[in-house]
Amino acid sequence: MKIVEITGVAGAGKSHILKTLLEDRYTISDEQIIKRYHIGDIYLIYLFFKSKNAFTILKVLFKIAKELNMSLYDKFNFIRNSIKKIGKNQYFASINFIDDRAVFVDEGISHIYQNIVTTKVQNNLKILILLNEFISLIDKPDEVIIVDASNKTIVDRLKRRGHKRLRDSDDIELFVKNSKKNLSIIDKKFNNTKVMFNNNREDI
Repeated sequence: MKIVEITGVAGAGKSHILKTLLEDRYTISDEQIIKRYHIGDIYLIYLFFKSKNAFTILKVLFKIAKELNMSLYDKFNFIRNSIKKIGKNQYFASINFIDDRAVFVDEGISHIYQNIVTTKVQNNLKILILLNEFISLIDKPDEVIIVDASNKTIVDRLKRRGHKRLRDSDDIELFVKNSKKNLSIIDKKFNNTKVMFNNNREDI
């Protein structure tokens, strides 16, 4: 089974691209599998701790969280969600479908480069060095699809719909700029990546 992750800047149109990709009969989403087999967070965390390098990975995640200029609650969510992403990846890697099916994972491991983005001042170089160390310790997906759009398109979408980490609309342009910087790293850290542009979906 092929594991394909979908990532991109918030507002780039990941949901629309994912919906289009799932029209193929030989594809299934991560959420469909999670719901079908009733996979809970506790089981995903259990799978994380069964994975190789689990405690080394956890140590690196705590180091990253320490450097993030975010609330304690957001730091906790960063660690918890990262653990779940790895656990989910472990679970999907163990599934064998009868047909040669692709599982599309929305905002998987590769999306952690977006999870660390903030408009606040933080030591981004140190965080990225730690994040690159984290990536070197884990099993990577078979493919990563980066959904992108022009800065103007993304900014307009975020201004319309908002974002949980953006309290002020003035921060949106800086957030998008910082997000795209991190997005450019993914191609260097994952073996099989491709970009899908989504500039023409202003209604997303």
